[in-house]
Amino acid sequence: MPTNSTSSQPVDSWPLGPFLEGLRAEPVSSEKGRATWRLTVAEQHLRTHGILHGGVIATLLDTAMGRAVWTMCRDDQGCVTAQLNVNFIRPAWSGETLTITGAVQHSGKQTAVASGEIRTATGVLVATGTGTFLFVAQPAEGQPLFVRK
Repeated sequence: MPTNSTSSQPVDSWPLGPFLEGLRAEPVSSEKGRATWRLTVAEQHLRTHGILHGGVIATLLDTAMGRAVWTMCRDDQGCVTAQLNVNFIRPAWSGETLTITGAVQHSGKQTAVASGEIRTATGVLVATGTGTFLFVAQPAEGQPLFVRK
């Protein structure tokens, strides 16, 4: 299966979309079957008790694993999340810089399975996750991925 030819494009050219731009997650690298992101936890990411919101953790894992799977797509494909599991290990606090990695464990014709983890700058494990992703046909330029019915 030929892989996406743009998987090695510079990270500053990755399309993030408004949600990830607002989150201020930064792509670091990707190679076939792997991707790395970074986030410095800020006040906007916190829930009560001053810890990183679980939804942010889930988003970061989904993003890193999804990007890793994307590197396995053919040029005429994209991928979407079908299932996501998150295991919260310990809280993260404002000011901590987190590294988020995703790695493809299996890539088939229709689906791929990936694992991910979030670690602090000192290597302390914050969360782990797994996900199943569906390969979908890449729409023609200017067309939506899904049609709303």
